[in-house]
Amino acid sequence: MDNTLDNYVDTLKKVLTDPEGFYSEMPREGGYQEPLTFAAINFAIVGLLSGIIAVILRGADAISAVSILVGAVIGGIVGLFIGGIILFIFFKIFGGTGEYEGTVRILSYSSAVQVFAWIPVIGWIASLYGIWLNIVGGKHVHNLTTIKSAIAVLLPLVIFGVIIAMLMAVIIASIAAIGLGGFGGF
Repeated sequence: MDNTLDNYVDTLKKVLTDPEGFYSEMPREGGYQEPLTFAAINFAIVGLLSGIIAVILRGADAISAVSILVGAVIGGIVGLFIGGIILFIFFKIFGGTGEYEGTVRILSYSSAVQVFAWIPVIGWIASLYGIWLNIVGGKHVHNLTTIKSAIAVLLPLVIFGVIIAMLMAVIIASIAAIGLGGFGGF
């Protein structure tokens, strides 16, 4: 376990302080166990700390705290595979040569920023840095220019933002219509 912890800390430092070096040396294949273990530790840290905060600040019970922890790990891992599919497609659209496994590895290691996600304000900054880590990873794993990798990473975020904005507009318009008697004068 001590070796696992040492490897985790060394990897965390390398990803956060030297992403160019880390992603240029990162194996593109070799299975999912190592990167997913790293990511699971990151998700467990954010889940544990978020659960503790929920208990302290909101008076949540232990079951809720454990649910937050388990949800963070399971949701995080599932998110890596779904996000990996989306990013893989966009990397390919922009001429990327890497494989899906390499894309999941990028996301697994960029989850290092999750260690800080529970901290107000710093969590937002860490999330932005996570986007940068994905751009650097895409550049190395998919042999893209920084610009092409940035577009491949940012475009899905923009599309997702537009979809959310449109859904919010529909919801707001529906609520306003109900309030104005737009549905049969109720």
